[in-house]
Amino acid sequence: MLVKDYTIKDKNIVLKNHFEYGYLKDFIEIANDKEFEFLLMSHNFPYSYTEEDANFFINKNRENGNEIFAIDFYIFYHDNIAGVIGISNIDYINMRGHIGYWIGKKFRNKGIATESVNIMMNFAKNELRLHSLYTTVLTDNVKSINVLLKNHFEITGIDKDTFYYRNNFYSAYLLSRIL
Repeated sequence: MLVKDYTIKDKNIVLKNHFEYGYLKDFIEIANDKEFEFLLMSHNFPYSYTEEDANFFINKNRENGNEIFAIDFYIFYHDNIAGVIGISNIDYINMRGHIGYWIGKKFRNKGIATESVNIMMNFAKNELRLHSLYTTVLTDNVKSINVLLKNHFEITGIDKDTFYYRNNFYSAYLLSRIL
């Protein structure tokens, strides 16, 4: 296993890339949100979120040979699991990766996502030696766009009608940040 165990502490947030099973019930509860399929533009995010779904996510492979291609952190806010943030599609040649995150509904609007993105930017730069991060956010997801803009991401484009959901097409902004 290449991925080291990391625990990163900041003002109100602790990020851990290893899962503590005492939090499994709480993790399932916050992940069990029917809005995630839409907000994350993922037809694969299950609702209802089950223990089987949680175990699949927790135990999924994030390595290929001698390289880590993804790393996920569990977000803790005042010792409560509040969400997940991670970097995927890590490209060591071009020194970039895709950042993604979600916050459980009862933990939103507390600055948790903004602080977590900031922590991950530092981790990506200092630990993974990446030069930039990028992501895609639905144009209607104003709160997530604001999280990224507060962390000095720039809107670099728009992907029109990129996500088909419930008989409608939705567009998404492309955002990136030089670290």
